[in-house]
Amino acid sequence: MKTIKLFLLCSCLFCAVPLIEAQNSEVSPDIISALNNGGAGQLSAHLSANVELVIENKNDVFSKQQAAGIIADFFRKNPVSSFQLLHKGNKDAASFAIGILKTSSGSFRVYVLTRKNEIQQLRIEPSND
Repeated sequence: MKTIKLFLLCSCLFCAVPLIEAQNSEVSPDIISALNNGGAGQLSAHLSANVELVIENKNDVFSKQQAAGIIADFFRKNPVSSFQLLHKGNKDAASFAIGILKTSSGSFRVYVLTRKNEIQQLRIEPSND
């Protein structure tokens, strides 16, 4: 009887691990909140050491410090009124979020790619909305 209970317990734990990993691999609510508030500092806290950015006329891989400056400059020029999350998902260790960022100077389509809760890629491009 002890063997059966131990087997069932191990089986439950084994099945729960992928679910826990999948939950942890979603784009952090802090990142979504930072986009909604135009919080460059809060967003920069989640940048990886090197980040691929596509913002305005910048399209390259930047260091965390360079990327933080570019993001802060974008939010300074384009005060955010809201961020609407359209879609999110994950695959393996990566997760992504897509949404519309509404600012005083127009709407932008945002794509965020994260791994281990660090932003690997951030795209903020003019939207047709």
